[in-house]
Amino acid sequence: MISEVTTFVGRGDDLREAATLLETARLLTLIGPGGVGKTRLAQHVAGQARRRFQDGVVFVELEAVTDPGLLPQVAASELGLRDVAVETTRQLLSFLSGKNLLVVLDNCEHMAQACREFVNEVLVAAPEVRVLATSRHVLGASGEQLLPVRPLAVPAKAKDTEDDAVTLFKDRATNALPNFRLNDDNWDTVLGICSRLDGIPLAIELVVPWLRVLSARDVLSRLDDTFTLITAEAAARPSRQQTLIAAVDWSYALCAPDEQLLWARAAVFSGGFTVEAVVQVCADDRIPPTAVLRLLGGLVDKSVLIRDETGGVTRLRMLYTIRQYGLQLLAESQDERRTRHRHLEYLLALAEKCAAEWLGPDQVTLAAITRAEHNNIRSALEFALTEDEHKGARLATALQYYWLDCGFIGEGRRWLDRVLEIDLPADIRQNALWINAYCLIALGEVPAGRILSLDAVEIAGQTGDPFMMGNALLAHGGAAFVGGELELGQTLYEEAVQQYAAANVIDCQTILSYAALGMCAAFAGNFDRAVTAAERAINLADAHGERWVRSYAHYAMAVATWQTGRPAEAARHAMTGIRIKDQFNDLLGLSLLVELVAWIAASAGAMPKAAEVLGVAGALWRHTGGEVFLASDNWAVPHKRCEQAARAALGDERYEANHAKGMAGSTTVDDAVAHTLKVATSLAAAHPPTSNALTSRELEVAELAAAGAANKEIAARLVISTRTAEKHLANILKKLGFTSRAQLAAWIAGRRAKGT
Repeated sequence: MISEVTTFVGRGDDLREAATLLETARLLTLIGPGGVGKTRLAQHVAGQARRRFQDGVVFVELEAVTDPGLLPQVAASELGLRDVAVETTRQLLSFLSGKNLLVVLDNCEHMAQACREFVNEVLVAAPEVRVLATSRHVLGASGEQLLPVRPLAVPAKAKDTEDDAVTLFKDRATNALPNFRLNDDNWDTVLGICSRLDGIPLAIELVVPWLRVLSARDVLSRLDDTFTLITAEAAARPSRQQTLIAAVDWSYALCAPDEQLLWARAAVFSGGFTVEAVVQVCADDRIPPTAVLRLLGGLVDKSVLIRDETGGVTRLRMLYTIRQYGLQLLAESQDERRTRHRHLEYLLALAEKCAAEWLGPDQVTLAAITRAEHNNIRSALEFALTEDEHKGARLATALQYYWLDCGFIGEGRRWLDRVLEIDLPADIRQNALWINAYCLIALGEVPAGRILSLDAVEIAGQTGDPFMMGNALLAHGGAAFVGGELELGQTLYEEAVQQYAAANVIDCQTILSYAALGMCAAFAGNFDRAVTAAERAINLADAHGERWVRSYAHYAMAVATWQTGRPAEAARHAMTGIRIKDQFNDLLGLSLLVELVAWIAASAGAMPKAAEVLGVAGALWRHTGGEVFLASDNWAVPHKRCEQAARAALGDERYEANHAKGMAGSTTVDDAVAHTLKVATSLAAAHPPTSNALTSRELEVAELAAAGAANKEIAARLVISTRTAEKHLANILKKLGFTSRAQLAAWIAGRRAKGT
């Protein structure tokens, strides 16, 4: 939801009427002209209505979405669905069908037809879902209830009681000038300004900051002068649109020339920008980099830009009307193509930098950086795939880490499908083929993925490049694995490992080839091979600080140890994998791990827990659309056995009750993770590692490490080398099945509590 940096003023009648209408209306559209405050009103209506909806409120911002085909994908993303296919509507409707939820669709007017079709389908499929939309005109959906949002009331003359427009002016004026007071001397002037602006909130927001340099009388006088010069285009519009256009024109005219230029250029950003980004895209000899910060400050002061801060990172954005004005200025200038190319180049450089650094300890940070630029990425890809196809292809493939690792597989496939329609150099095409093949396979479309992977193998064979061949075989092995051809999968993964070795390259795909081999071997029953490959993946990941692939290596270890009768050890590996997956919002991988915890619980005889976690897994599968994996024997057979064992032990009634409990307690992904980790922790504690596995020296090292001593300090205390201390610690963690010092500290604390 859009952050609010100023107070919400007035609208009491609108809030009450909206609340009343939402009692009965399935679709309520707040309709009104630009700048009238529809979005702010929708935020407050939704906030007040939240308690009425068991599953809460989801805010879907459409301002930055230009492709109507992306609407279901964007809605799915905001709803928490990840790794969804290109045709997401069916899956989305299935997810919503059992929800009691309010969906807010903001800024629908530029894709009204797509919104109308989407809302109609949602309302039919999900009887407990209601939609609150904002639009400049009617959507025309079935059963649509309209609530016109009018400008703020302006009193006919000065009076003791302030109407909303005057109250808004006073509030914003006090922010701009802390000493500002509304009194008998300025009442008529303020009233004149609000009246001249027709009570339009955005117009008032734009005009008030000029009180820092102009008196209220000067502001009113200049408004009168400006509004008599309304452009011919504006004059053809309704009067309130004329007012808003004139107000924006007035604010623009009062900006310095370099501020005006930056306003136009910065409008290229969709979804906001950082200071660094605007320097890279907008600065040149006309706007020197050293002047950018000053100019941004001026545009913030004038309410052209809004400043947000999240996690210590400052981003700036424009309101919809302000950005559209800037885009028109940009289109009328000679700068548009150049600015859009620089915007594309900035995002391409950012994506390639993140991709180059992805093998390392900063993956979560890099994922967050990319997520913040998602709307800009969409805009840049849309421009590039029509104006600069090769750079568009490079951007789409450079984002491999984001599509595959961070929960946007379905959207990645959408862009890569378009890339593969382009005539490309062999290396870029081969990259797009194997990445898209991986996407298809992860989405359960194995035959289509196999075709693309074979095309990638063919190109790699023609080039003789072992790294390209490794990537192609990794995808081709995935088609065999998910398709149930486990022996072929192992062979292909082994070949991928060999190709990466021949290329002498270690990156995330290299590590993934070992983890994938471990998973495939574990399901095939080749447990020694599985453990060896998974341990190799974990060691490589640890050496480079890698985390995402490491989670799949722990999944392989968990499957292997579960199948060899070590449920506690399997639970510990599953817990590690779940904690990592949760950091990346990789819901497909998370769902696989949660499903596995249910199997582990059943094998440990904890049938109530098995039934509960199957319920949690069911809820997560609906989030990811990953039910396709349960169509593969790899997962379908153990899933069925787990369910049958739990039903046989509990009886149908108790099974269903426990299953429902797990599903009901997993309405959010965070709840699902917490529930599963609680169960996995109890399973791991049922058979904890014993101290007999450690030598006396290792116990000494473990005690010091648990106390917080660094490796160098441990070495000094025990008179050994730091390298020896590191080896001891690695062996300790391996023997106990742990992956962190925190787990080791908890284990040591448990031993002390028991007096052992």
